[in-house]
Amino acid sequence: MKRLMQARIDAILSDYDGTLSPTNTLRNNTESIPRQLEELLWGIAETIPVCIITSKDYHFIHNKAKFAWVLSCIMGIETIVLRMTKDASIEIEKGSNNNINLNSIKDRYLLPNIEKILKSNSVILSKLAENIELEFKDKVMVERKHTSDRQYLVGITIDYRHLKDWKLYKNKLELPLNEMIQKYMAVSSLPRSNLYIQKYSSHPFLDVYAVYCDKGMAFDLIATHILNHKDNGETSILYLGDSENDISAFRKASISIGVISDKRLTPKLDCQYLIKFEHLPDFLGHLAGNKFMFSESLLNL
Repeated sequence: MKRLMQARIDAILSDYDGTLSPTNTLRNNTESIPRQLEELLWGIAETIPVCIITSKDYHFIHNKAKFAWVLSCIMGIETIVLRMTKDASIEIEKGSNNNINLNSIKDRYLLPNIEKILKSNSVILSKLAENIELEFKDKVMVERKHTSDRQYLVGITIDYRHLKDWKLYKNKLELPLNEMIQKYMAVSSLPRSNLYIQKYSSHPFLDVYAVYCDKGMAFDLIATHILNHKDNGETSILYLGDSENDISAFRKASISIGVISDKRLTPKLDCQYLIKFEHLPDFLGHLAGNKFMFSESLLNL
């Protein structure tokens, strides 16, 4: 990607796992984002929008990223606006808020035309998750991802980061897992409703979603329709990410920075710059101190 030497940042969009929270701490429910980094993000969010695009669901992320203006969850399948933004005409299917208290939510959107598919594939995903837990007991953990109203199960993560040798088990586990998933994909009778598998070259997990989704779609929704970002060179969005599922968002950002949080991970990131996780707070602090005027020199940490 072409590098951008200098630009004023108007918004920050960021992945969560492995980007704001190190990969090996994601199961810690109390200290996911290091305190210094979280305090910086709170401060930045008082000046410019800070939005999260994550594979996690709302129930996991909302208490961990309260500074965020927008939470785009489960790879953009569900996007939730938490802070009031300018009115915009969004041709996106609105999700229902059935039987839950969503007082902090200003607006909520699902990808268009997916209700029928979610209804069918939610059942398939549930059965798949149960069978994976039975067949791969003690080898993997299955994380279930629901819409905020808990009406649909729309994604699962098959996670084995607790195992010591990721590379060894990646080869041993993912082949039979993929075969099992392919069998379940043949169950649905709906057209174009196959489950979507997100694979990673070195990360110790595998994601399965009820519908096709990618972070580029989430980026477009947030940038264009919610933040009213105009792609005309006058405004710039910075995107932070750490894995292959961030590539589609990297490609849409004015400035894209890959975050390296674990030396065991070697993803091929299509981004303009790379930064180590431990240097991220200093970079963001310098960016804020420079009145959000980005320059490459801020990355010389």
